[in-house]
Amino acid sequence: MAVPLVRPYLEILETPRAWRFSLAAWFGRIMRSTAGIGAILLVAGSADNYALAGAVSGSVVLGAALAGPLWSRLADARGQTVTLPFAIAASIAAAAALVATVTLGAPAWSWFVAAFLVGASSIDAGSLARARWVHLLDSPHKRHTALALESVGDEFTFVVGPPAVTLLAGLVSPAFGFAVGVAVSVLGLVALLVQRSTAPAPGGARTRGTAWLPLTVLALLAGYAGIGFQFGAVDLVAVGVANELGAPALAGLLLSVFAVGSVASGFVFGAVSAHWSPLRRVGISAVAFAAVMPLFLLVHDVPGLAVVSLVAGTVTTPVLISGSSLIEQTVDRASITSAMAWPTVALSFGVTAGASLSGAAIDAAGAYSGLFVPVIGGVLVGVTGVLNALMRKAGRTGEPARPA
Repeated sequence: MAVPLVRPYLEILETPRAWRFSLAAWFGRIMRSTAGIGAILLVAGSADNYALAGAVSGSVVLGAALAGPLWSRLADARGQTVTLPFAIAASIAAAAALVATVTLGAPAWSWFVAAFLVGASSIDAGSLARARWVHLLDSPHKRHTALALESVGDEFTFVVGPPAVTLLAGLVSPAFGFAVGVAVSVLGLVALLVQRSTAPAPGGARTRGTAWLPLTVLALLAGYAGIGFQFGAVDLVAVGVANELGAPALAGLLLSVFAVGSVASGFVFGAVSAHWSPLRRVGISAVAFAAVMPLFLLVHDVPGLAVVSLVAGTVTTPVLISGSSLIEQTVDRASITSAMAWPTVALSFGVTAGASLSGAAIDAAGAYSGLFVPVIGGVLVGVTGVLNALMRKAGRTGEPARPA
């Protein structure tokens, strides 16, 4: 069974220079997994206030949500090699500003501004890699496998990033942990920048003529926000539980358990569902996600949180893979990078809302009280998945329906 699952991934990685840009983009998006929890640890270490820490972390996410489509649209229009240098320089400056304002005791409002700039300067390396795959591969099944590989890569950053940041924060300082995440991401983006041969040609006027928000993407956004609710809540609950027990590194381990489930299921789902229709992928993955989220209401201890997080991870990546495959098959290639960035916007808003709700609950009633938030996310994903499938079947999203 293992060989058939691995073979599709090996086939696409045999594409000339493909593994190099995919690996560089993986390192380039490490900051996406570390900036949120890094900001939480940074602020919580200075202010001992989880609601404030969650809000500042939410500002990072909000900045990425608002500016992400701008960076991606610029990459479509002007090219990745023109866009990346500006993004790299901006990320370094904004990260330095956040560390300085928090550690030097600047007014709290400045933390929010710096955190917002950290997010706003962050370019989505995953979307850049996906655009390169779409540019290089001519088979729909291979493109689906490549997009699944990138989704697995997204989740694997959460296996490595948060534990590393929390460990460094505990051993050295929160500022050091945050800075290491930024440095690794910058090095990955530089490596991606120098690989010019695989970058798609700039879309120019074609990009300017495309819609900012294609209907296919719009139909999926509430579901992505629902996944963000889960991400934001689980991040904050993990940090709260770890600090209640006096073991800060435990937060990273709990988050990595979730990510291990996501990576494993994404790897399997990407291979198994390659020949499924988009409608079938979206419907099945959304219903599975909605069915699992209520399990968080049963959690009252660390082992329970670890088990439910693992199960929740297994139903998360399939939703992300299904959405990105649907987008790839229905959106004009001239705007593929920006189209792939919009789900990150919805995810980001969901993370912000989820972190804010769970942070308030944690401050009021303890760490586990924030676990009602993933259930809200499950409802959003389930309803959106079913409605999207029905709308596509009825031909209401602007693209022809395909048989399941």
